[in-house]
Amino acid sequence: MLKTVTDKPEIVFILNNLRKEDKAELIALYGKNWFPETLKNLENDLSFPVLYGFDKNKRLVPVAMGGFYEPYEQNKTICCVWLLTTKYAVQNKSLFFKNVKNQIKQASLKYEIMYNFIYKSNYEAKKWLKKYGFKFDKPNPKELKVKDGFEFFYKINKKGKEGNVYNINCSNDCRNGNNYDGGCYTTSTNTKSDK
Repeated sequence: MLKTVTDKPEIVFILNNLRKEDKAELIALYGKNWFPETLKNLENDLSFPVLYGFDKNKRLVPVAMGGFYEPYEQNKTICCVWLLTTKYAVQNKSLFFKNVKNQIKQASLKYEIMYNFIYKSNYEAKKWLKKYGFKFDKPNPKELKVKDGFEFFYKINKKGKEGNVYNINCSNDCRNGNNYDGGCYTTSTNTKSDK
């Protein structure tokens, strides 16, 4: 079941039950205050979806939360994609992947480019992202000043017009309020893989 988050207890439950990789990523971003900082950022906008599944005792529990954030007021064709998963995502694998696939498919119809940064050691999430068409340029594009321990990822959708150029100002990062000087990245849909 997918529903829009409505209150703080859902967020707290997810943060208390994060996969160790997602928790490590938040610690790398916010340090020892990762929990209150993340909670504060998420409480700013209670309009993102939460996926529910079942625990071992067949109780309905939040499995994951995420969404698509539009960081550029002047350009609504670019979004940041984000996702935090709990240990229950593994127990609800088919439900989880079905919903993630559907959410990315819907967003791909709306946005020309989707991007974000991910913790390098979050191998499972990187596998999911690659499965759904996201790319990781190695090394990271030189124009970006990617925070230590992180990698840049993106997806250019078919909706993008041939030859469109996109400037991604990574100091306007999609981690609500986590603005660091990440540089600027310019990309174009004029690539072989996007045709």
